[in-house]
Amino acid sequence: NLIEFLSINGEDLGQDDKDVIYYIYNDKLLKAVHNISKKNAKISLKMNKIGQGSVFPETEIYFGESEFSKIKFVLDNITNPEKVMGGIQKRRNFVYKGCELAIKWSKEWGYHFEIEKVVNDKDLIDDIERELEQITSELNIKIMTEDELTEFTQKAEENAKKKL
Repeated sequence: NLIEFLSINGEDLGQDDKDVIYYIYNDKLLKAVHNISKKNAKISLKMNKIGQGSVFPETEIYFGESEFSKIKFVLDNITNPEKVMGGIQKRRNFVYKGCELAIKWSKEWGYHFEIEKVVNDKDLIDDIERELEQITSELNIKIMTEDELTEFTQKAEENAKKKL
């Protein structure tokens, strides 16, 4: 229903499937990403761990698609994360009311939803968070609390750890 609604009322940006390797630290998240649909690759560093706040700096560096195996090799051999998770993430992206929305599915996370808006002025963060809450309410989507997200993330990481 959500995909149908956003296809009609938003801007459909299309498929954005990825193969992602997550290097998980206690205070940050490093990712090697093969953007299957966009035919490129990237390294992404989020300066927080999932479940530790929704506002954080993120830096991305893009590469040609053929560089993904090299990126993964380098990160596998120079980093010392607490945990590593990986796998295919199916996703479809939309823009709705000035926000980016992604409907996602992965083996570890199941179906889930992401809404974001890039903010360069810290003074606007509270207003933007209210805006995101208003949009998710309109779409009848419950935002997980930080505690719920932390618990969910810990379970997903533990399940992934058992499979390594």
